[in-house]
Amino acid sequence: ALLSVLLCTLVVAKKRRNGGWRLPHHSFERTLSYDDSLSEWVASAGSIALRDRLQINPPVADRYGFFWSKKPILTQDFEVEFTLSAVEKGEGSSEGTFAFWLSPDSVAHNYDERILTSSKDWKEGLEKAGLTLLSNKPTFRGLALTFASTRTGQVVSALWNDGKARTLSDLTSKSSGAQVKEAPWISAGTQVRVKVDPSGKVTGHMMKLDLQSYLTGSVWGFAPDGVKSSNVVTFQADGKVAWDVTTKAEGSWKLLPGGRMTFTVQETTFVVRFEGTHRAVIEEPLVEPQAALHYGARDDFGTQGNVVDWQEIFSFPAGTFGALNAKEVYMGFTSYSGAEDWTEVNIHRMETVNFDEKHAGEDDEDLLAAENRKWLETLEQEKQYVDQASQAEAVTRLTVLLNSFSERSDKEGKKLKKDVMSLEERLDSIGSDMSNYLSATKSFSFDESAFDSSILKGHIVGLRSALLEHEGPDRMSELQKAAAMLKSRSSISLSRESKAKVKAVQEQGKTVERYAKEGSSQTNIMLFILVVAVAALGCLFLNRMRYYEKKHYI
Repeated sequence: ALLSVLLCTLVVAKKRRNGGWRLPHHSFERTLSYDDSLSEWVASAGSIALRDRLQINPPVADRYGFFWSKKPILTQDFEVEFTLSAVEKGEGSSEGTFAFWLSPDSVAHNYDERILTSSKDWKEGLEKAGLTLLSNKPTFRGLALTFASTRTGQVVSALWNDGKARTLSDLTSKSSGAQVKEAPWISAGTQVRVKVDPSGKVTGHMMKLDLQSYLTGSVWGFAPDGVKSSNVVTFQADGKVAWDVTTKAEGSWKLLPGGRMTFTVQETTFVVRFEGTHRAVIEEPLVEPQAALHYGARDDFGTQGNVVDWQEIFSFPAGTFGALNAKEVYMGFTSYSGAEDWTEVNIHRMETVNFDEKHAGEDDEDLLAAENRKWLETLEQEKQYVDQASQAEAVTRLTVLLNSFSERSDKEGKKLKKDVMSLEERLDSIGSDMSNYLSATKSFSFDESAFDSSILKGHIVGLRSALLEHEGPDRMSELQKAAAMLKSRSSISLSRESKAKVKAVQEQGKTVERYAKEGSSQTNIMLFILVVAVAALGCLFLNRMRYYEKKHYI
């Protein structure tokens, strides 16, 4: 078991939770971006990752949602938990539908958005692509967990399918084998949990909690280590917070979307996520071990409403998952907002946990490259390491893999450094080109379709004035000396690219000095010609005046 824990830690850097390992490629908090794992999902139609949430369906009628994972889950002992929020326009009349899928088939791999975008409308495109069952194939395999808002109320249903063609009504029909339960799922924070255990049993639970009425007047224990409570926190009806019984009310508390709450006390602001009616974890500030709140009792500031904790919404017997004969499973979300009114659906967090210590749970080729399979083989051979010789062999194999990983990381680091320097050179070149284009644009007269020579002359005169004002020749000489000194001292430590930059700076100094001298000479010549012309005009004017004087005198 020790080797399994070590390998899981080194291979996938997972975070342990409730005896399992968090799968980072199938988990997220608040939202996704291309800085983490958004590229490992296919988001299409109206689904988009916003700044603070994943929006599956927008608040617009007749819109579809599509969000599927590209990578499979490589274990048959896992749990998926997600928190959703939903807002509905119209009292139960939007007929919006939202579904969570588990399937051995990669829907994302076969999804071609070009077929849909080239069609007259999205519905026609879905029909061409064969995705007529709520943006999925009617002959899907696996689990369809459907959340529907009908004219008769809100229902949650689960259907396990083996490839038989299904319709949208089959997803919420008991006659088709679906397990249907009337459950109000539209709220500011509904939590859903789907569990697949090694026996092949598949179960689902849901919790919708009216946090406003539940928290008002409640007393909680604050546990810095997540276990033992050291302080008492009371959430009062007036929106204030009392820290311990003996202190006066201070700070404030308010609800956030996605089953979260924020409160300020003792000059510290906390963000809390509720995992049920009796426990909430502190998400911010994040410390290790993670702090938590434990439900204690109620006081005189409020009354506890209708509290609903985790409730089972479906249960398929042992052997259900194993009947698929699949070693991998994909997950996804699809939705339809409604024909006339709409239902907006957002996902605020999702956590997938692997409980199988003999399987990594997901593919990590982005981290381990071609050696991913070797790491997994080493992990799965744990049962063979029963004597000292086999353990020594395992340590040797582990050392080889770690050395290989370290060498590859060093090479990638050097390549990344070189790419950054190359990018810097390209940016410098682009900046220089843009400066030239800007000057040329300013010098060009679009009215006359010709360059204005006076503007070009102004650039040259301005450059000469700037150099003379700041003692240009001396400055250029100092710049040349500094560049030469830097080049000589850095000949060992600087790379080829850096040496080229230093040489370029030196040559640029010479070029600027040459242009300055040429500009100065041209300016002096122009001034001399101007003086000669003025003198010539003066002489002509003087001769003319003498002529008139003589004529007048005679």
